[in-house]
Formats: sequence, structure tokens, C-alpha cells
Amino acid sequence: MKDELLHQYFSAFPWQRQLEQLRKKGLAGYANGIILLRDASPEECRAAEGLLGRRFAPPLLRYKVSDFERALQASRFAVTDMAQFWLRLDGSPLLSRQQQRSERQDEIQAFFGTEASLPHEGATINWLHAMEASHSFGFQILHPHIGKGREAAHWLHIACCALDRRQQYREPEELALCSYAVSTDPHALDAQAPAGRLLLHALAHWQSCPAPDHGRARMALLRRCGLMQDDISDFTVQRGLILTADGNEEHPAYRQLRQQGRFSMLTSSQLEELTSAVSPTGRAYLLENQMVFSSLCRATGLRHPLICTSGQLKEASWQLLDLLVQSGCTLYYAGDFDPEGLSIADRLWKTYGSQIHMWHMSPDDYQRAISQKQIAGTGRLQQLEAVQCPALRPTAQAIMQYRLAGYQEALVSDYLTDLRRIEQ
Repeated sequence: MKDELLHQYFSAFPWQRQLEQLRKKGLAGYANGIILLRDASPEECRAAEGLLGRRFAPPLLRYKVSDFERALQASRFAVTDMAQFWLRLDGSPLLSRQQQRSERQDEIQAFFGTEASLPHEGATINWLHAMEASHSFGFQILHPHIGKGREAAHWLHIACCALDRRQQYREPEELALCSYAVSTDPHALDAQAPAGRLLLHALAHWQSCPAPDHGRARMALLRRCGLMQDDISDFTVQRGLILTADGNEEHPAYRQLRQQGRFSMLTSSQLEELTSAVSPTGRAYLLENQMVFSSLCRATGLRHPLICTSGQLKEASWQLLDLLVQSGCTLYYAGDFDPEGLSIADRLWKTYGSQIHMWHMSPDDYQRAISQKQIAGTGRLQQLEAVQCPALRPTAQAIMQYRLAGYQEALVSDYLTDLRRIEQ
């Protein structure tokens, strides 16, 4: 608790610079340091004279911290030492930086020790010890919040319980169900939630792999540890691919759909069960637009497989493309002529390099697909400036020039011509 008389006396203006130096000496642990003002005002000198009992001639004001401490002890404030002075002045002790580090380390040790004392599984205890010892593996998420309420302890406990659960149960489960089981909140382990971010570090430490730094890596780590997203929203659609399961035999259900010329929806968990995906022609054509994909699937005489990414690729689409690339398949991508369409194409190129080609994505194609729909917003145009694929850069420049979107619907006849060709 502050001593109001002491606080009122030392809050006067002439003491401000002197107290600033006294605090610095205290923080540095210099009990016998020197307080020095070379440009002291008469008021600052008189304030020091009133306490220390000796004259100071401006502009030089110089005295020892120990002299200040003895003067306090002899004053009407009856301060016993500098530690009590700061406590009575500020309402809290002034600790040196070394003392602060020591107390903080004790605080961190107690924080992790409390959780480690609970009956956790082996990998969970190892993760807790690693975080405390190395200040990594998710430590940075917790550190700013340790000692500031119960939030950090709550996040850590949820992540630990989730890691325990994955060690105890072999069967996969949905992330939201795991989250509810350990916290009664199905969203506690979401990607942006603190406990969810901690869990990724915990799983990575358990699996001895780097913590994921992007969405695909996150999904792969969760799947590896038996945590699934919902199978309804995470899907992709294909037509004409040969999909094999155990034994390298074509999956009978997908074989029947392929032979009938029908498309099939594949969820992430279904793709996990496949061992390969192969194109009969060595090519597969990707379409961003669902309506264009549906229209092409109704056409006759198509000789090449089709995949619909439905805009931004979900994890299921990436899984399918990975299988195709592993089989040596060449990919062709067609999207809308707008910042989002070119960004998707650019990301595919960055991922698969020479195994993917742009399909009717040239400046000439843009001219034939151009609409009167304006592309508004500086942020969207900046997406075009960020495109790196050499085949897309001229198209991105053309779109930035006209600032009008172009749509796949205008090129359906071109797509059909390509898909019906036996050799290209």
C-alpha cells in the first residue's frame, strides 16, 4: 500500500529526474551508485538539500544512493531501507533485473509444475518439461499470459488433455468431438484458438516433427495423430480417375462410377484409405468453377479426367492431387480471371512446379472471357501483383490494366474441345 505522505512529497517536480536515476540504479542492483545531474535546476538542488541536509550548487547535483538511503532513515518518514522506500512510494517493491528474472523463472517453474503434477501420459509430461526447459514447443503462446490470471493455465490444460486422449485411443475422431470431450467447448481446439495452437506444438513434439506453419501442414499433422475435420465440408469431386485401395485393385464403387461416366465426391477420410490415383490418359484437368464442372460432366465423348476444386482448395483436393502427382500425372488448371482465381493457380504452380500447366489462362483467353464486373479494392489488386508463375504474370498484368473480371463460363466450348481430344 502506498504511503500517501511519502508519495506526495516525492511526486513534486524537482524529484522526478532524481527518482528516475534512483530507479535505474535499483533495477541494475547498484546499491552504491551515484546520482548525477550536470544541468540541475535550483529547485532540484533545493529538494535534495532539504532531504540530505547539505548544500548543492546548480547546475551540478551529485550524491550517493547510500547517502539518500541514510537521509531517508533519519527523516520524518523513518524509512528503513531502499526496498521499503519503493514499496511505500509505489505500492509494490522495486526489484533488480536479476531479481525480476529469478522471480519470473520461479513463476514459470511453478506454472508448468502445477500441470505436470497432474496424472498425464508420458508424451504429455515430456512436452511440458521440454517447453519449460527450452522455452519453445509452444512456450511463446503461454509466456505473455503466465502470472496474469488463469487463462494460460486453462489453455495448457486443454491441450494436455487432448494430447493424453490421442495417446489413449487408437481410433480417429473429429477434432470438435475431442475438443468437447476435454473442455466442453467444441471450438476450444480450433486453428486460431490458443489451446488449438498449443495442441499443434504438443502433437509435433510427440511426433518429433516441426510444428506446422501453414494450413496444409496443420491438417496433415492432425490426420497423422488421428484428429479429423468434419467429412461433410472437406471434400473434392472427380470424374474419370482410377482410384485404388488395398491390394492395388481399383475400388469397385469408384470403378463403376468411372465406367458410367459419372462423378464422385471424395472426403478427406475416404482419400486416406486410397493407395493411389491414376489418370488413364496421364492427364487430369482441374476446374475452379462448380457449375462449369457440372456442365462438362454432362457432355459426351470426354476422354480425360476432371477434378473440381470449388474455389480455394480444401485439404481433400490437395490429398487427391498429391496422389496424382505421385503417379506421374500431368495437371492442367483453369480458373476465373480474377485475383482469387490467379492466386489459386499460382499456389498450385508453387506446389507442383512443372507437373502443372495453366489451361486457357493466357491474356488472349482473358480477352475472350472478360466481363463488365469491376475488380475493386487495393487489396485484391495486390494479390495480382504477388503472382509469381511465369505463365500467369502476363495475364495478371492484363487484369490489372483493365480491372475487369473474366469468367470460365465463356470458355466452356474450348474446354470441351480439349477434353474430347485423344492426343494433344
